[in-house]
Amino acid sequence: MFSKKILLPFAALALLLTGCSSEVVEKDAIPDLSQEALHAKAKQYASLGDYSNAVDYLTALDSRYPFGELTDQVQLDMIYVYYKSHKTDLARAAISRYNRLNPNSMYADYVLYMSGLTYLQAHGTMIQDFLGFDRAQKDPQNLYDAYKNFNDLIETYPDSPYAKDAYYRLIGVKDQIARREWAIASFYQKKGALISAIRHYQTIVYSFPDTKYVKKSLERMIENYEELGLNVPAQNARKVYENSRFDENCL
Repeated sequence: MFSKKILLPFAALALLLTGCSSEVVEKDAIPDLSQEALHAKAKQYASLGDYSNAVDYLTALDSRYPFGELTDQVQLDMIYVYYKSHKTDLARAAISRYNRLNPNSMYADYVLYMSGLTYLQAHGTMIQDFLGFDRAQKDPQNLYDAYKNFNDLIETYPDSPYAKDAYYRLIGVKDQIARREWAIASFYQKKGALISAIRHYQTIVYSFPDTKYVKKSLERMIENYEELGLNVPAQNARKVYENSRFDENCL
């Protein structure tokens, strides 16, 4: 029998790929191999960055040995190769399937981590960043879902090998959400809709206090409250401002 410990090396590719093999991989149709041999080929393709063939071998393995000793591992590997192939919908489906079939999995931390990554992938791509696409204009739901998954991972599995990376990704997610709230607040500010602007500044201050948008949000809240003649809220906002420590890189 195969130990479940062999799950980790392939799953850990999500953090860092190991060195690529120099062996030339055949491109023929998937042969009639044992489940161990099929998985070895899928792993080899993944290490070479050939995720299309890795998916083919994993799919064959899943269909030919649906109740085999490698079933759980194959499901986890499918999540990873779909993600690396930028097939986000299929990755999400694979995650849902795994959670449905393995509600008490010992690899729940890894699945949470991959789930967060797929939501980030769904929100945008590196190509969009390169082209200067402003993600602040996109529907933020995927960001909120990514936030939840990374936050759940950190809180529930603080000793997970994926927790540290999830923490840094969470910082980026919060910054993106806060940037969107800032963009909306600034829009209302320019339109003179001060109450609507204040609501979005409040979201930044209360929900994302560790982002660079907090200092300026508090300043504008104070200004808007004073302009509206709302002295008590203005005083409260000023107290928060005076007792806060802001990042030097704040706006």
